[in-house]
Amino acid sequence: MYKLDHIELPSKHLTCYESVLMTLLKAQGIHEESAFMGTQATFLFSPDAFSISAKVSSVDDNWKRLYGFEINSVSILDEADLQQKLIALLAEGTPVCVPVDLFVLPHTLHHQQLHQHHYVNLFAYENGRFYMVCPYYRYQGWVDAQLIVTGFFSDVVRARATQLITIPPCTRPEIDEEQVNEIIEDNCQTMLNLSSPDSFDPQYVGLVGITTFTNQLQQLAEQEIMHHKDIYVNLSRHATSIGNSRYWLHQLIQNYHPNILSSELGQQFANSTQAWKAVGMQLGMVAHGQRPDIMQRVFSSLQTIQQQETRLFNSLLGVLPTYEQGIL
Repeated sequence: MYKLDHIELPSKHLTCYESVLMTLLKAQGIHEESAFMGTQATFLFSPDAFSISAKVSSVDDNWKRLYGFEINSVSILDEADLQQKLIALLAEGTPVCVPVDLFVLPHTLHHQQLHQHHYVNLFAYENGRFYMVCPYYRYQGWVDAQLIVTGFFSDVVRARATQLITIPPCTRPEIDEEQVNEIIEDNCQTMLNLSSPDSFDPQYVGLVGITTFTNQLQQLAEQEIMHHKDIYVNLSRHATSIGNSRYWLHQLIQNYHPNILSSELGQQFANSTQAWKAVGMQLGMVAHGQRPDIMQRVFSSLQTIQQQETRLFNSLLGVLPTYEQGIL
């Protein structure tokens, strides 16, 4: 049994999925977050879903590629199967990540207001209750088992995947300066449109992708906001997550290759991080406050971001030893 009053919450600079995975790693004694979160800081626009992301690959795939970490998924058939597998895993001391509908969580402002796919951790079961940790909203405590069941079998969760997630025993990854250089180079190549990830159309990637996204967002903004509220809500979260990716890349460099950082480069990271988060806040105001007038601020902010990102990733490319040798 875990000491339930000593579960360490991760940084606030994470998505809900990243935060539950890091909570599981912290439960194993792995506390270094930048090694896991600082490896992807790009820009990708998916026009079909009208979503944006900083990641070329999923967190799961990226960790497996870099560190050989396997994240286990356990499929669930029905309510009885869910209860049985959860209780069995917790009884053997394995904490679990569970997808639930945000709508059922009373500790959030979205309770009974917003249906959205969300993740929480479960650490124990006792007398018809689960000990739940929701690191994204900084909550932990006992909840009725039926709350988890209802949230798990919500339509918004079923639409993606009804699976439990666990992480096998892991060790802290070792990173050297050469690996940091490779991570920086990959991100710079993508952001500066010097290369494009496989299966991604170059017009939706990097600096060019920001331009494409801005143009299509301007077209969307000509329509009624209420018809696309979910898109604006998701874009708000995604923009904040992109800002966080810049924060984590900076942290990774600071922790593992600090000699290439300058105060000017550090300020460029801070400017980009803050600018993306500002866009996230603005889009949230558009969605929740039905404020179409704020969209002009969004477009102005995106123009500024385009300039800041150009400087940031060109500066990053310039500090690489491979760049100085004329390889790039």
